[in-house]
Amino acid sequence: MAMVVLMALPVGCANRGVGPQGGPKDSIPPVPLKAEPANGSVNFTGDRIEVTFNEYIQLDNLAQNMLMSPPQQTPPEVKARGKRLLIHFVDSLRDSTTYTIDFGSAVCDYNEKIPLPGYSFSFATGPTIDTLETFGLVVDAENLNPCAGLSAGIHSDLSDTAFVSGPFLRVARTDAAGRFRIGNMRAGTYRLYALDDVSRDYRLTAGEALAFGEEPIRVGAEQAKDSTDSVTLSVLFLFREKQQRLYLQRTLREQRHCVEVYFSSSPDSLPQVRPLHDSLSYTTCYSEHADTMTIWLTDSDAIARDSLFFELRYRRTDSLFRPEWTVDTLRAVWRAPRQKSAAAPKQRVLELGCSARQNFELNDTLLVVCATPLVLIQADSIHLLHAVDSTRQPVDFRILTADSLPMRFQLVASMKPGERYELRIDSGALADIYGVANGYSSYQLQLRTPEDYSTLRVRLNPQVPDARIQLLNDKDQVLRELPATPEGAFFEYLKPDGYYLRLYIDANGDGEWTTGSWKEQRQPEQVYYFPEKIQTKSNWDFEEEWNYLAVPQLEAKPKELINAAPKKK
Repeated sequence: MAMVVLMALPVGCANRGVGPQGGPKDSIPPVPLKAEPANGSVNFTGDRIEVTFNEYIQLDNLAQNMLMSPPQQTPPEVKARGKRLLIHFVDSLRDSTTYTIDFGSAVCDYNEKIPLPGYSFSFATGPTIDTLETFGLVVDAENLNPCAGLSAGIHSDLSDTAFVSGPFLRVARTDAAGRFRIGNMRAGTYRLYALDDVSRDYRLTAGEALAFGEEPIRVGAEQAKDSTDSVTLSVLFLFREKQQRLYLQRTLREQRHCVEVYFSSSPDSLPQVRPLHDSLSYTTCYSEHADTMTIWLTDSDAIARDSLFFELRYRRTDSLFRPEWTVDTLRAVWRAPRQKSAAAPKQRVLELGCSARQNFELNDTLLVVCATPLVLIQADSIHLLHAVDSTRQPVDFRILTADSLPMRFQLVASMKPGERYELRIDSGALADIYGVANGYSSYQLQLRTPEDYSTLRVRLNPQVPDARIQLLNDKDQVLRELPATPEGAFFEYLKPDGYYLRLYIDANGDGEWTTGSWKEQRQPEQVYYFPEKIQTKSNWDFEEEWNYLAVPQLEAKPKELINAAPKKK
């Protein structure tokens, strides 16, 4: 017999602990048969648990699936060995405490990887095991989408400092529908939280998305363990505070004559740049939100240098989002592209772009754009002409620029729907900071007619003075936004399409949706969806009366919009 065992061992080593293969495909998850100690035991004093299943098991994505409550600083060591699940506690356990290990879908059968969903193991280090529970739901405050994979937890310390000073007393994880269940609680009063726990320390760290209940919850001893009908579902609205890390991301010199400096977000003060070269001539401009600074080199010596150095003084935030001035040295390197053959340099002409086109929208903007900053715009060399039969009649217009070094300008004119126009820009009408002028350009455009559009008027009933109504596309993105006036929000020039509506209560009156604040204990502004899709048609006027309270807030959002919004970084 000993010889038979020794001969069989090399075969078994290739697939340790796994029984015979073959037979019909398994579709049943593993079943726990016994445990030492038993699930639900009290007066636990050991440091190991062993659970035996009816078949060979494996663990799938344990770090993401397993959650221990109360959380420990060092998670227990968990292994699958044959049909056994082995748990070894590294940290010491508290006295008179009920512990729960939720395995999620980590425990699977060995062959087909069929998970045992929702498997958990509970035990107590005291004479009784706590059996009370609370249920909740976490949704994104801005779009009411369910939030999966978040940590939901409680504190018996009702002070505001508990959320940031220590880990949750008990913790659970939200499922795909944003729901959570915190079990094995004892009777008491608690504050309820949710957290996108990036740091995995079960407490609020600067920069993490969070949600908090406005009022404490009370869990009573009379609550039955499996009765959810009498338990109120707590709803938490997840938000990310309006604070972004500000730091220098990168410096690029993709064109020889300019250097681009990128920041992670918009600064509260414009950065200050100083060249570390003698007599270097340059000018700077900023993007719309000032998160990109462009240094335009304006003398040939600077442009000819392959490497340039600048001193940059700017506001940077530390790990706690506190702004501070800092100084960095920038190195901007020009690497010439490999040329296939030497060619005679062409005389540079200022390249232009224009938004003019056929089917020009009635509410669109006529823009002229160039790749370098302009220092000269001669309005008398720019002509907007109305095409009437075979003639061209001049149209009065105004030129609007955004800043002192414009790279685009807008032509504002009164143009008739359905009519054709031509924009002519004479040679030399525009010049950039390098003295390069444009060549002659001509652009055709024809406006759409009002019959190509529909209109939509949305009236709130009851009227809410501080509400704002947003028009959405099928990706849950805001197309337009208007205040909810007594006359209604009037959306004009809508293309025939399907639209959705969302409103928010603009409590602070700043004209934009405002997120919450943990420091101020302020919830984000409330959001509501119109429960149906609105399909518009050409040359139709639509009117909707909307009682935003008629359908419960979390049931009103159209199902096709749920999770349609792009993921936030």
